Amino acid sequence: LINVEAVKRRILYIEGEPRWEYKFIRRAEDNDRVVQIVSMLRTTENKIYRQGISDPTELADGFPTRPEDLFGYDGIVIGSVEAGYFTPVQQDLMREFVDRRGGGLLWLGGRFSLADGGWAGSSLVDLLPVVLPLQKNTFHRASADAELTPLGADSLICRLTDDPKANAERWGKLPYLMDYQEAGTPKPAAAVLAE
Repeated sequence: LINVEAVKRRILYIEGEPRWEYKFIRRAEDNDRVVQIVSMLRTTENKIYRQGISDPTELADGFPTRPEDLFGYDGIVIGSVEAGYFTPVQQDLMREFVDRRGGGLLWLGGRFSLADGGWAGSSLVDLLPVVLPLQKNTFHRASADAELTPLGADSLICRLTDDPKANAERWGKLPYLMDYQEAGTPKPAAAVLAE
């Protein structure tokens, strides 16, 4: 049984630089009845642009440092942000957010993400579903096509339409990606949905 609640799921999205992903994620959320994106966009070294906040004090001091401030969110999305941006206390708090609160944590690829962002040396590396590459320069500004794996073809997450055949055709017609990142080697329990 699934309990469907009318309350919006609050997602904290931290982005390290202005980029297309940020724009389109914010736009997709505008009319969503289920998800509310609260975002922090680093515009310069020491300046953060906040959107979707509930009141002027929310995230006024930057990324939360106390459980009561972070645990009000249902998920965290980390965009193109290097691991060193977060203090050890903040990284420990994110671990608690996943372990104790049961929150979701999602990394997006980017120039300062994953291996290129030093996440392999962070205290959160074991939360990633992949073993990150040891080398840097895993982010590529080159076009690439996305292709569903057999698991992805059966997954609700990758379903653009209900009919499996029509879904596969629609995936085949998607425009190419402008850039991509080598995520690393999937860990034993990870499910690869697209490549």
